[in-house]
Amino acid sequence: MVTILDTIMRTYPLDTDTIRLFMDRLQPLRLKKREILIEPGKIDKQVYFVEEGILRSYTVIDGKEVTSWFSVEGDLSFSTASFYGESFGYETETVQALENSLVYYMSIVELEQLCLQHIGISNWLRLLHQRAFVETEKRLISRLYMSARERYDDLYKRNPALFRRVNLGFIASYLGVSQVTLCALRK
Repeated sequence: MVTILDTIMRTYPLDTDTIRLFMDRLQPLRLKKREILIEPGKIDKQVYFVEEGILRSYTVIDGKEVTSWFSVEGDLSFSTASFYGESFGYETETVQALENSLVYYMSIVELEQLCLQHIGISNWLRLLHQRAFVETEKRLISRLYMSARERYDDLYKRNPALFRRVNLGFIASYLGVSQVTLCALRK
């Protein structure tokens, strides 16, 4: 749990007792490459913390997989609808391991209880959600106002390792371009 702990401490340093309470609630789960972690149309009552590997969140639209998010070491992943409203995930929401991965999980209820009892955990989680919201907003704005080249360059500059670890088709989908366009941009 070194990566998870490091990410927490870099985001919002917590005292030793709070870290111990948090870490004691985490359960390990190993995933094989291509294994589905969160299935479409099902309530998932867990939140997952990525220690090793990479996860991809996607939906199926008109028969095509559209990647909405990548979760790498230190990130968390969850069913958005389940996390925020205890309802079924979006009709086709799926989270899949893109590499053999090690994640730790705890129930959403446990995490909510920890947030109520420990302001540090609540603040850490708030900061993570704020960063994800800002990232999502930037992506939306980039799709409206940036060219495909600019979106590609921006993602490559911010996360070059993603291009070595992830299928280019998934990156093209995330950027909102075709694979043909992505290949042309890479040349």
